[in-house]
Amino acid sequence: MSPPALVGRTGVVTGASSGIGRALTLCLAARGMRIVAAARSADALRELAREAGGAVHVVETDVTRQESVDELRERARHACGRIDVVVNNAGVGYVEPFVTSPFAHWHETLATNLLGALSVTRAFLPLLREAGGGLVVNVGSASASGWPYVALYAASKAALEAASIAIDREMRGSGVRVLSVEVGPTAGTGFGSRSDPADVAAATRSWTESGIPWTEVSTPDASARKIVDAIEAALVPAGARAADDPGT
Repeated sequence: MSPPALVGRTGVVTGASSGIGRALTLCLAARGMRIVAAARSADALRELAREAGGAVHVVETDVTRQESVDELRERARHACGRIDVVVNNAGVGYVEPFVTSPFAHWHETLATNLLGALSVTRAFLPLLREAGGGLVVNVGSASASGWPYVALYAASKAALEAASIAIDREMRGSGVRVLSVEVGPTAGTGFGSRSDPADVAAATRSWTESGIPWTEVSTPDASARKIVDAIEAALVPAGARAADDPGT
């Protein structure tokens, strides 16, 4: 039997202090990866490090600030040497009517979900190429299909998916892949927590009327496993994955 797919690999996860990012960090560490966990909340990162143990190195990071992203890259390089996987999970989202949504929310959403993810991607691509290969995973959203009341969030995720495809094509032949992995509604992420409850109620009514399956809510662990599956599929040839599966 071949070794487990992720043992000995190294990775970076942004937005790691809560929700999907936290669950993903713990899942990857449990599978033998060394992880650099990045987020803005120093207290939450310290708690994550205590729970995860030595396999997780934490770095306080604001992906909307280039100097913070550059520091993350250098500290990840120092902590791990080679980087195999980068997961852009950091994100914010407001649930509100488009016509009254503040410009400040627009800028925050795009700066975090789109520009922040692309900034991290660009910062780490040279390291992945120097190592001869690797993977960037951008966490997408089902809302990118056009959910009302989350227009800017949906736009940020749709644009990130398009950028992922374009960058992946640019990286062809380098051994580096850039993927977007779509996740659906997930509990415990804090999405919309800073929104007006009346707007959230209006949004859920609209989603129901539009036939959007918003009530099919996942857990952070389940959404994290979907990302892990994508990582394994991208890093490990199909034949090797079959050899690792005792049921084959």
